[in-house]
Amino acid sequence: MGDGLLTRLRRRQQSWILFTVLRRPYSARDAISRGLVIAAVAVAVVAPIFIGGRGGDAAEGAGEAFSAQLAELEELREQRDVEGSSGELDARIMRLEDATQLGYLERDGDAADKGALAPDFRLLDLEGEPHRLSEIEGPIVLNFWASWCEPCIEEMPEFELVSQEAAGRVTFVGVNDGESLETAREFAYEVTGVSYRILLDPTRSMTDGPYPLVGRPTTYFIGADGIIQNLWVGIVKIALLREFVGELIDEELGAVEEAMPAEYGEAVRNIIDSAKANYATAAAEIQRWRNDSTVFSDPGWQRNMLAQVMIWSDLNGQFAELSPPAQWDELHGKVGDALAQIANASGPLVRGAVENASESDLEIAVSLFETFRATFDGAAENLLGVIDTQ
Repeated sequence: MGDGLLTRLRRRQQSWILFTVLRRPYSARDAISRGLVIAAVAVAVVAPIFIGGRGGDAAEGAGEAFSAQLAELEELREQRDVEGSSGELDARIMRLEDATQLGYLERDGDAADKGALAPDFRLLDLEGEPHRLSEIEGPIVLNFWASWCEPCIEEMPEFELVSQEAAGRVTFVGVNDGESLETAREFAYEVTGVSYRILLDPTRSMTDGPYPLVGRPTTYFIGADGIIQNLWVGIVKIALLREFVGELIDEELGAVEEAMPAEYGEAVRNIIDSAKANYATAAAEIQRWRNDSTVFSDPGWQRNMLAQVMIWSDLNGQFAELSPPAQWDELHGKVGDALAQIANASGPLVRGAVENASESDLEIAVSLFETFRATFDGAAENLLGVIDTQ
């Protein structure tokens, strides 16, 4: 699995020009002029590796629940300005302030040093949900990175691999240092393809505060008791990464891998290829309906859609019968989950919409299908990447 996953992730990186010079962050989707790009590169060439631009508001991209808390806090503060303080009102404000504070959360005896209690913090992830370091159970690998930092991006595929090897026993957390939500998403999801937890620190509250860095990347290996067992400045080569993570859980990582049976790989490829072809057919039928709503009452179109639903169920059943080698359980499971969601959630809704002549129900079913199909495409790509290298 190691070589297969790394090869797949490296292909993502090689499709981008990442390793020319140390540069300020930019996004391929941003409307950045050539002159601004050149200026950014010029600044990066003369800047030390630990210098970087700030990304903006710490609450950028906050999710619905967190945004609601922030709005409630603002309303209560305005109420206090008008009505004055009261015990109950002040207590509510204090609770919300504690729950929505982003950045460093001081604890006695904390320090960013080996043998010390890791400084605590709360930051938002790429979906806008808050995470507090001290609330993560078990050992943690805490890595500070930025898109303009060449070695940061270079080591992230290895971090992804080892995070999968230690899944369920060690939590990997990558803190993007001083950049925007869009830049962090682009480099985490599209360039490096990592799936471990990425948090945003656009104001650099961590590296300007409790985690002062002498260089990037910097990685902290934190035990289940919150004590920093090891720290490393610069790239953590995969052998050393496995060693440090293995020490956190008293286990040797990456030592033995079960060979992938040829029949399993062939069966997976056949099912995935069939699913892709079927989903493309279903998408074409859906587009026909969107272009011309009258086809909804066409018996031929209805038969085609119901046939797709039957195939969805059949593909799900075939995949569920496969037994992957242990180290591919997670990748296999993600593909299986997507197939099951299409078969067991979207499928019955499509059937019901057609049988009940409800276009509104079909719109819901189609929306689910498209969401689950996107999940399937990503999971299938990762699993096929492993199979291709066997």
